[in-house]
Amino acid sequence: MVISRQTDASTLASTHALSLPTSYLNLFLEHLVPKSSDRARVFAKAGLEPEHLDRRQLPLDRVIALVCALDEMLPAGWHVEPCLRLEPAQHGPVGLAAISAATVGEALLTIQRFERLQAPWSSARLYREGPRQVLEIQQRHRLSEGADLLMEMNLLALTGLVASLLGRFRSALQLELPGAERSWHADLRHRLGADVLTGRQRTALSMPAKRLSGRCLLADPELHELMTHRCRRLHRQPDDGRTTARVMTCLADYGGRNPGLATVARELGLSERSLSRSLAGENTSYRRLLDQSRYQMAQELLCHSTLPIADIANRVGYTDPANFNRAFRRWSGQSPGEVRRNRRSSQERGD
Repeated sequence: MVISRQTDASTLASTHALSLPTSYLNLFLEHLVPKSSDRARVFAKAGLEPEHLDRRQLPLDRVIALVCALDEMLPAGWHVEPCLRLEPAQHGPVGLAAISAATVGEALLTIQRFERLQAPWSSARLYREGPRQVLEIQQRHRLSEGADLLMEMNLLALTGLVASLLGRFRSALQLELPGAERSWHADLRHRLGADVLTGRQRTALSMPAKRLSGRCLLADPELHELMTHRCRRLHRQPDDGRTTARVMTCLADYGGRNPGLATVARELGLSERSLSRSLAGENTSYRRLLDQSRYQMAQELLCHSTLPIADIANRVGYTDPANFNRAFRRWSGQSPGEVRRNRRSSQERGD
């Protein structure tokens, strides 16, 4: 399937402000294009440099260009296996929040709520249709170039995640895809062991509603709550291209540790001076955002984990717990121990 390379200025404008973690792309390239010479040809077709894939995020218009280049060079259906075999952890906090939910139904609700974090151009709708529960994927942004393939890749990645939740009941899944039957769809049915319906009016997967109450094999209440809170924090950040939001997203990937201004600037494709100037224009600074990121991470760990405070201090970049205590009191007006005790008291009261 060769994707049309034509697009218009409005589409590029809408996709440039969105980005996707490069971890997905690096996994695909490692599996599909192992030879350096072939990878160089892919980069040339996509108009990318190898160092672009060293960044945490890549603008969506560049992602589309890379997918188009892969689709031109690789055999039809190249995307099926790598999408289906993504491990839950490779979906980031959304995948970890989903697999650690108590039930399959709660996992689907988690996926619906935070779908934008995995695929910023789409959203998920969860609804009942007769005896089946449907998870439908819809476009949030107009993508004239590569839209069909991107939507199918997104659905297959989610299908692999949901299949891991269902375990031996994965054959009860049913996929719906718009467009005509393609040469790789037979292979998809074989690999998935489930129905794949083409020529439909939506991009969706469904399962018997009776499976929603099934317990997730890796249910972990503490991990689920922690990852859900991280997803909420990321979800609150706007996808309007503001530098502040992009820096906070980058810092969240480091879990509170300080990657340094130079590293963040490089991952965002900016010089250190340009990044500092842009943040100043938004009335903030790198140091202020680093403190905010550390504070948010520390709060989540204090309130939603049982880790010792010394371990939490180390996780957010403080080797000396005393320095962490002073910093946390400066951020919140309370000590870490007070925050944890207040949280426990609130839970005991049922607040």
